[in-house]
This record gives sequence, C-alpha cells and structure tokens, in this order.
Amino acid sequence: MIALLALLPLLALGAGCSKPGLEYIPTGGTYTMDEAQAAAASTNLESVKDVRTADAPALRTERLEQLRTNGPEASALADALTKDFPSETAAVPLRIESGTIDGAECWLVIEAWGDEDGVLSHKRLWVINRTTLEIIGSSSFR
Repeated sequence: MIALLALLPLLALGAGCSKPGLEYIPTGGTYTMDEAQAAAASTNLESVKDVRTADAPALRTERLEQLRTNGPEASALADALTKDFPSETAAVPLRIESGTIDGAECWLVIEAWGDEDGVLSHKRLWVINRTTLEIIGSSSFR
C-alpha cells in the first residue's frame, strides 16, 4: 500500500506532461455561419504547432479514435470522417462541437492542415449535418 502511495506523485506528474488532444464539446453553442467561421479562424494551433504535414495522417487517426470514445453520436461522426476522407488526409481535428448554425443542428469540425513539406499551420471548418452527416459547409483559413 505504501509503495502504491509513493507512485501517485509520479503518475500525476506523468499525466500533466501529455500533449493536449482533441477538444470535444458535446453540447455546444448556437452560431451564425460568420460566428462559426470566426471561432474556427481563432482556434489555437498549440497542440499541433510542431506536427509536420507528413505526420498528420497518423495523428488524425489518433484523434478520430479519441473521438470514438465519446459515445455513439461522436463515433458515427468519426466513422463518417474516416469514410469520406482518405486515410492519408493531412489534416488533424482540433475541436469538434455539436451546435447549431443558422438554425441547423450541426457538427462543427475544426481541423489543422498544412502545406506540403511544412507543418500544420492553417485551419479549416467543416459544418456537418448532425442527422445525415453530410457536409453542408466548409471554410479554410491561412
């Protein structure tokens, strides 16, 4: 028991060193398209600042696996993102939010992408219908 208690500070220290992952917001806000685009444009790239574009597909896979752990709706979205985009897609989800845009219930998917031979330095917003999982809007930000 004492040995286990001695390990607790080390476990806490290790937990604090993990790189931030996907931001998942299951009950998000109500936005206009302009507000959603502004949110995407201002999203922080800190969690992917050193990720090379060539390494993005592997991190994308990890983030979609993380998304799947958030229940059936999030898992269905991850499946749609996996099915509709090739596995070598060089873009990494940063924030996924269930919200309303201009009256439509949507998933807001904000991802980072980069230029070939560069790092993930740009952002993209996908607006996906929550019921049909069809893409109903997108915007890119350089």
